[in-house]
Amino acid sequence: MLLKWILWGLVIFWVYRQITGRKAPTGSLFSNFTGTGRVQRPPSEASEELETTQDMVRCAHCGLFLPRQEALSQRGDWFCSEAHRQAGVRAQ
Repeated sequence: MLLKWILWGLVIFWVYRQITGRKAPTGSLFSNFTGTGRVQRPPSEASEELETTQDMVRCAHCGLFLPRQEALSQRGDWFCSEAHRQAGVRAQ
């Protein structure tokens, strides 16, 4: 009796997959795992990420790193906020 229900379940699952057009995933469950704790991304996603990288600068007052486009510049120094720009360079 249990075998009959299992077979019916498999048939229903197969019909569902045929109707929706979804394919079962190929490869093992861990095929994208690199062993370093990170998931390996497909090349298209990795190249998109490289295109969006920005130059980082360090705030001369507090040392915070931030994108150059968001930083404020004064006499060759970079600052993370208007308050730190006004406070000036802090000796570290």
